[in-house]
Parts: sequence; structure tokens; C-alpha cells
Amino acid sequence: GDRRDRTFTGVQDGGHHLVLLAENMTGWENLLYLCSEAYLTGFYFKPRMDREILEAHSEGLIAISGHLGSELAHPMVEYEQSKDQAAWDKAVEAAQWHARTFRGSDAGPGFYVEIQHHIGLQNSINPHLIRLARELELPLVCDNDSHFLMEDDHDAHDTLICISTGKVKSDPSRMRYPEELYVKGPEEMRELFESETYNNEAFGRTMRRWSWSRRPRSSPCPSTRTRRSRAI
Repeated sequence: GDRRDRTFTGVQDGGHHLVLLAENMTGWENLLYLCSEAYLTGFYFKPRMDREILEAHSEGLIAISGHLGSELAHPMVEYEQSKDQAAWDKAVEAAQWHARTFRGSDAGPGFYVEIQHHIGLQNSINPHLIRLARELELPLVCDNDSHFLMEDDHDAHDTLICISTGKVKSDPSRMRYPEELYVKGPEEMRELFESETYNNEAFGRTMRRWSWSRRPRSSPCPSTRTRRSRAI
């Protein structure tokens, strides 16, 4: 919707997640502008952007669709649960809009479809995201929702969460993050996504076509890049 709309809905985090990366100085300047306007004209509980402002300031930016909180994943979850064609069509519309808005450059594509391997709900929609990327000829990126740097940092991060939420570690109902949410390297990511979880023909064909480095924009093969993937 309109970032300036302040209609109360009872939901404090009513927006979608989208990862934006600056590819060059134009992208950096656009990113600064978008962040500022998200606070100045879009703030409602949290800073927000909308399609209008993204369309006007997309040059030099690379967009990655986001995890379960994204505009693309939301209808995919609905499609997984209901197999409603309308939900699939909504996901297609969202992907096509992002692809038109973030057009990329001679260096490569401007919009990537994101898949992660974490909780069951995310894993269940990954085959649909792969199918969508193949049908629309969009590149894929495998990434990890990283909340701490090293695997050994989990306990320190867990302690920090307890402090920030006013809970003790012995509380069974407190917020907990999975131990796997650290920054993984390319080989570890490859092993993760080639696990038996995706041991099917369609995914196998896609994996064989993937490259773990960025390809030129003219390449027909989806490309992947790993990143520290906190959604912006």
C-alpha cells in the first residue's frame, strides 16, 4: 500500500521484508534516499517503503526477494497450504513487478529469488520458488538468515536475546533462535541445499545448472551468491 497511509490495523509489523544491495554509487545514493524517506514519509511503528518510491529510486540497486516475511513468500505459503491458483498468480505478479523495477545492469541481474533452508514452512515453499524462478527465467540465490557470525556465537547471542526480552534462560516459553543461524561459507551452503530435503528431479536439474559465482546478465543459467542475509 501507500507508505503514507496511517490507518490502524492492529499489526505493528504489517510490511514485507526486502533485501536491497547497492551495486554502485548511484545505488548507494538511492539507498540513502530510500532509508531517509522510509522514516520521514513512511514511518508507522517502523520505517516503510512502498512500490511507488522503489520504482522511482531503483537504479543501481540489487534486490533479493526475502525470506518468509517477503511479498513473494507470503502468497507462496498460501499456495502451499491451499493450492489456490490465485495465490500462485499473486506470487507471479510480485516477482514480475520486482524484476521490472530492479532491472540490473550489464554486470548482472537486478532481482534474485531467495531460498533458505531453516524451518519447515520455509523449506516447504522452496520447490515453488524454484519453479517460479525457472518459469520466469529469474536467477536464484541460496542464503542463510544469519543472526551471529560463528557457530560458537550462538550461546552469546542467546544470552543477548534473554537480556533484550527480560527473560532468563530457564524460561521454556522465551524466544529462541536456531543454532544454525550463523554465516555459512559456499561449500557448506551447497551441501545444505543438496541434502535429501530437496532430493527430487526438478531441484536436481536446477542445482546442476547453478553457479556459485555471479554470471553475466546474458547467461540463461540462474546464478547464486551467498551473503549475510539479515533482511532490510
